[in-house]
Amino acid sequence: MPNVFYNKAHEFHQYDIDENGNIIEQILDTRKKEVDSKRFYLNYVSLEELSKYDFNNKESLKEFREDCTSLFDSPVKDMGGCNLHPDFLDRGVRDSGIILSDPKKVILGQFDVINDSMIYSPIFPFFYEERDLVKFAQDTYFTTIPFENLVMNQMNYVSYFYVHTRNAKSMEEIKKGKFIFEEITKGEMTDYLKNPEQGQRVLSKYISRL
Repeated sequence: MPNVFYNKAHEFHQYDIDENGNIIEQILDTRKKEVDSKRFYLNYVSLEELSKYDFNNKESLKEFREDCTSLFDSPVKDMGGCNLHPDFLDRGVRDSGIILSDPKKVILGQFDVINDSMIYSPIFPFFYEERDLVKFAQDTYFTTIPFENLVMNQMNYVSYFYVHTRNAKSMEEIKKGKFIFEEITKGEMTDYLKNPEQGQRVLSKYISRL
């Protein structure tokens, strides 16, 4: 069973996660009493690395805390929770939903899960490279669930899929967060997640329009 861990100051909690359920909602359920409960960071650590530590042993836990900044596949956060906004097609996706980016930077940009929709944007930078609202989250978790698995899991809980292909034409509209989305199928979204050339193709077309 995969796990999610919360590590902060003198607190350390381990949560079992049901892969057959909504992984993000399970994490949010653990945060109901937290300030800014829908904002958090999540990092990935492999089972191989995790097996080197015994969290029931104080010295081993201390060692993990000393080593944790170098343990992860990447020092960046690969996912964040943020306050949801229902009108993403009008207001954009910059400050809404659950944001996931590939820490290995194989897959361009970011995936946003907002209400009943998932939007993939190879045009936006990786979410941890820009100042989304999620950048101001205070709590950090880590998990044994890889990035691709997280995105695939979230696909099961939305009905609509979009790819961000370009920005609105006028600077005024862009300032208001308006972007152009193309509706795609779940199968096409899966291809964007697994085939980096697909996102590169969209980005290249976007650049050629500038």
